[in-house]
Amino acid sequence: MSDKPITGMREQQRRRQRINRMKSALLTIIVGWILLSMAACIFLGVRVFSLHKKIDKIYSYLTSASGNAVMTYLDNMSMNEESLDSDAPIIYDMNKQELIDEEEAQKVYLTFDDGPSENTEQILDVLKEYNVKATFFVVGRTDEHSLAMYKRIVDEGHTIALHTYSHKYSRIYASLKNFKKDLKKISDLVYDTTGVRTKYMRFPGGSSNQVSSISMKKFIKLVTKEGYTYFDWNVVCGDATSIQYTPDELRENVISGVSKHQNSVVLMHDAPNKTSTVEALPKMIEQLQAQEYQLLPIDENTKIIQHVSVEDVVKDEN
Repeated sequence: MSDKPITGMREQQRRRQRINRMKSALLTIIVGWILLSMAACIFLGVRVFSLHKKIDKIYSYLTSASGNAVMTYLDNMSMNEESLDSDAPIIYDMNKQELIDEEEAQKVYLTFDDGPSENTEQILDVLKEYNVKATFFVVGRTDEHSLAMYKRIVDEGHTIALHTYSHKYSRIYASLKNFKKDLKKISDLVYDTTGVRTKYMRFPGGSSNQVSSISMKKFIKLVTKEGYTYFDWNVVCGDATSIQYTPDELRENVISGVSKHQNSVVLMHDAPNKTSTVEALPKMIEQLQAQEYQLLPIDENTKIIQHVSVEDVVKDEN
């Protein structure tokens, strides 16, 4: 009897097995692709839902807040590189009228962030002309002009304070170690240039910023342990928002804001593109002086303005 029919049957059987294996593999691939697609759709659906919730929160904040509160939000949005990827921002309604003690002079602290810049000299000239002392939260620059500006700030009686060396959100807020190193770098630069070891600082974006994936309370604990006092603000001129305010509008924003507080810390910026701020300054000072506000630099007697207060952080620890 010939073996050919048996061999042929075995060959057919092996062929069918190969085909079945190929079908199984193909089916596995198709099922896997479907499952991955479903998982991706679910993930994207959750992300879209989360973003909708954040947008609703932001809309709710903006429709309920006004004036300086909205400007503060826009200010943080423009400064915070990743604010939509974090929790909805806290908005501080600075339009809330405080009880003003009419027997005590209202105090105004003009503060300038992000310098030195090509505008620093003009700002200092205006302040000198009106015999006003202010506070400069500086970043790190080592060119000849910037070093001269650090020194002039101190020599003319203004308060020099720290705003980190790099002002790079992604770098400084990546870890506590990075922040501490960056802050020490600007502290050393200011000390080596001016002889002043300042203990005043301001967080880029403020203590309520939404950039850091690490809780800002940890950064607050860090700087407090290092002996720093951090200042936020309760009045904004609006020079860091997406809205292009005129010099008169910047001045009006400040005048309106300071009228609501016994102690006002005004946020302004010393940066190359902030010429409107420089232009607004003379009339702003004239109007503040005419209304008998005390214009002062930040010092140990200044009422501390903090969006997230040290007391709240300590309270949460206990």
